[in-house]
Amino acid sequence: MKKKFKLLLLLIFMLGPVVVCASENYVNYYGIEMNEEEYANLLGLGFTEDEIYHMESEEFNANKDIESSLEAVSTKYYVSTSRYDSLGRVVFSNTTEVSEAEYNDSSIMTRNGTAEIETAYKRMTTTISQAGTKYRYKVTLTWKQMPKVRSYDIIAIGLEPALVFKNSSVTFNQTYCISNNCTNTATYSMANHSIAGAGVSFKLPTSTSITGLRSYFYYDVSKEYDGTLEVMYADGDYAHATSSITAGNATGFYVNQVGIMLDSGIASYYDSISSAEAEWNGSW
Repeated sequence: MKKKFKLLLLLIFMLGPVVVCASENYVNYYGIEMNEEEYANLLGLGFTEDEIYHMESEEFNANKDIESSLEAVSTKYYVSTSRYDSLGRVVFSNTTEVSEAEYNDSSIMTRNGTAEIETAYKRMTTTISQAGTKYRYKVTLTWKQMPKVRSYDIIAIGLEPALVFKNSSVTFNQTYCISNNCTNTATYSMANHSIAGAGVSFKLPTSTSITGLRSYFYYDVSKEYDGTLEVMYADGDYAHATSSITAGNATGFYVNQVGIMLDSGIASYYDSISSAEAEWNGSW
């Protein structure tokens, strides 16, 4: 007899309520059935319960059989405060790191006369996982409140020179929900790869009815040399466009060891946050 796969009957996530019944197998939003071992492999690769719930078949099949373990996690919380004039144009924008307690207690938006002050909170998590004979770097950005400006954002991960990433493993996903209907997209405008990391620029959905918005990006890494590696750093980073920018201009960035570097011509279009650095210590 198979061991039953027990989960909480009710899981509440950023993207809405999820009802899961204890049974032999777990079934997600898209009707994909997975056993306990497959589910554990996905968690070990840094996927959250909510990401697994909204995972489609192609990504599930590519990851379900990878024996994995979650080795390092780093989470940071941020608040972006922007002031808009009566025509909706940004006149001031600033993003700072805040505590988890402030993030959890945050409100949505305040208004002042004809001007509007938006206070939007977001959470970024970077993970390092052992994935078979390789390691995987992953970063996830989750919006607690939907940002007013929905243009071309950038998500990336930097890595140290001792490692190289596998181009074919580079994966991007964006999930957003309107009421109880959720949509996944793997579409991005441009991918930027370098010896120090990789990232993509992508368009945020523009619907005003979105109730949940999350993006994640990952790739697998291998060693550049035959020696023993005792420490690894994965620097997850995200740049949100606080002013509208074209797809072509949003490609003006590169990725180095500590994250996203913007060309001088587009730096003023984006906020700037500290990267979420996951640190692994061991022997590889």
